[in-house]
Amino acid sequence: MRKLIVVLLLLCGPLFGQVSQNGKVVEMDDCGNPLAGVALTVPSEHDCQPTMSDSKGHFRLCFGEHRMGDVVHGITARKSGYEVVNVHVTRSWTLTTEDTLCIVMAPKAKLKEARIRYYGLSRLGEMERLWMLDSDRYIEVESPVFSFHIGRYGSDVTPSDVDVDIPLTTNVNDKTFVVIIANEAYQREQEVPYALHDGEIFREYCLNTLGIPEKNIHLVTDATLNNMRYEVDWLKGTLEAYQNEAQGIFYYSGHGIPDETSRSAYLLPVDGYGANLESSYALDELYAQLGSVGAEAVLYLIDACFSGATRDGGMMAESRGVSVNSKAGVLQGNAVALTAAQGNETAYAYREKSHGLFTYYLLKKLKESKGDVTLGELADYLNENITRMSAVDGVKLQHPSAVGTMEEWRSLNLK
Repeated sequence: MRKLIVVLLLLCGPLFGQVSQNGKVVEMDDCGNPLAGVALTVPSEHDCQPTMSDSKGHFRLCFGEHRMGDVVHGITARKSGYEVVNVHVTRSWTLTTEDTLCIVMAPKAKLKEARIRYYGLSRLGEMERLWMLDSDRYIEVESPVFSFHIGRYGSDVTPSDVDVDIPLTTNVNDKTFVVIIANEAYQREQEVPYALHDGEIFREYCLNTLGIPEKNIHLVTDATLNNMRYEVDWLKGTLEAYQNEAQGIFYYSGHGIPDETSRSAYLLPVDGYGANLESSYALDELYAQLGSVGAEAVLYLIDACFSGATRDGGMMAESRGVSVNSKAGVLQGNAVALTAAQGNETAYAYREKSHGLFTYYLLKKLKESKGDVTLGELADYLNENITRMSAVDGVKLQHPSAVGTMEEWRSLNLK
């Protein structure tokens, strides 16, 4: 009888979705030596017990509720003094009967060299040189981990410390959706220096540091009013589909303008102009659209001011030449807004770093923390550093703003 039960269990196991995946952990060296004692875990939603690689580097992951061909999002491999080299494998992979799940690791001191070698990224050094010397060339670097699209930036744009060695994560943040609007080349107003660069590099941090899948990130450069409305509609529809299981991020770098009568704040599309508010996008409308969907949280990152000033401290062409003390928009739903400046202040550029001042310190904190930072910590960091730097370099002080509708918003982790 016992033998019969064992046989039945073995036969019925696959019917109930019990499958296993074999794999191997090797070291990034000339011989590909096996790496023993690597602790491997899979996110809890996949119903898989943790395991460890043996003396030959082999391991087996057993799943309770899966079938062959299912996609598994995320695996963590940990060994003291080592880091994963081929991180694209750990982000997403397909269950298969073949021993194809190979994780490559390297000592932390040799990690950068190992990744460049593994992915064949020798062009990264070439990219930096061409970027600095020949800014009119379009340079593209693609790999399973890195995805750079360096466009036609101005000749004064050069890589800074936050643009290189962007931290990589093995986490998969597949329920966060992002819209990035980077408006630089305005048709009727002064350009916004470094706005395209702001948007491009923030996208890289979303992808590589926060672990947000590429398909979840929409980057639009020099967006018209219709472009902006379309992207907000996409984000709204996606968040509605997930209800309170998803988070949204709306990032904006560009001009903001005030209503000189009501002092309300507006985002300015590249085809808009300051003298006609109908050509702009009201901040209150944005907050209302995304606040109505019932998302777990929506984070707004706004590198713009709403006083009518430009990044160099001057005034927009279509303004009256007088700074307006604008009002902050009214957040709706579960929301947090981190904005670059308050009232009649200017959101300055940080020319030495080729970024907006707000965006530079946003990226710097993401790099220092590897994305593991609460919104409260991020808000405090932005306030301290932007206020100090604007005091040194700016004509006027710039004080970023941080507002949330949830009591616990400061404890929310960006990653």
